[in-house]
Amino acid sequence: MPVPRRDIYSATEDGGVQLAAGIDRWHLHDDHVDLAPHRTPGTLVRFDAQLMPFVDDLSRGALVVIDMQNDFCAPGGWTDRSGLDYQRCRKAIPGVQRALEAARRHGMWVIWVYWHNRPDLRNLGAPTLYSFKHTPGQAGIGQDLANGAVLTQGSWGAEMVDELKPLMDPDDIHVEKVRMSGFYGTHLDQVLRTQGISTLYFAGVNIDQCVTTTMEDAYFRDYNGVLLEDACATSSPDFCQQAVVFNAKNCWGFVMDTNAFANPVPEQRGVSD
Repeated sequence: MPVPRRDIYSATEDGGVQLAAGIDRWHLHDDHVDLAPHRTPGTLVRFDAQLMPFVDDLSRGALVVIDMQNDFCAPGGWTDRSGLDYQRCRKAIPGVQRALEAARRHGMWVIWVYWHNRPDLRNLGAPTLYSFKHTPGQAGIGQDLANGAVLTQGSWGAEMVDELKPLMDPDDIHVEKVRMSGFYGTHLDQVLRTQGISTLYFAGVNIDQCVTTTMEDAYFRDYNGVLLEDACATSSPDFCQQAVVFNAKNCWGFVMDTNAFANPVPEQRGVSD
């Protein structure tokens, strides 16, 4: 007898427990979570993630690369000129490169999310401006450094780091943002829903700021969120990244490294109801 799709926490035919109802339901098992019980085999794979491995359909995933820009990751950028350790942000670059290679092989969309502020700054309030300017002498968003205005559309600082530029594809999706979250005031949600994307794999900087707020906003919107731990970094102390990783796997979704992302195992099972 078919499992009632509206009965949350009901027992499923494959021995699990149903979470939520309708097409976005999950099946929770002792050893994995099935994020796509309604999908037919073929593109289904199992990823080795924390806290639990999960099964999903590759065709509905996207890699979201956040803020891999010169102002955060390059010498002479805002992070560097503000006295923060930009080299810590650069630790994400090899992981992002590996994630991009894997996403292309999986046939996933790649979505670049990044700061592109208006030159007149009219869309930024005082709290956001203060995040980047803690003293009168510190250069904030829109103010000039040797290489141009900080995180401003058309500036050097707003460009992607040189190591990633060759890996960008004309078909990739670009989302310009003016807050830490990639969802706030952008078309990211509309793009994801119109393209049938349900699972987001997050990479970029800073993991404890723009990456985490975007992942949290995805969680609030019922997207499946996966943090690629070794493709993220921050100029903040280590405990900031550790807290994000803890919450990502315990609250907002799943955590895995780029090796697990690159090497899922094909999942063989029958078609669920």
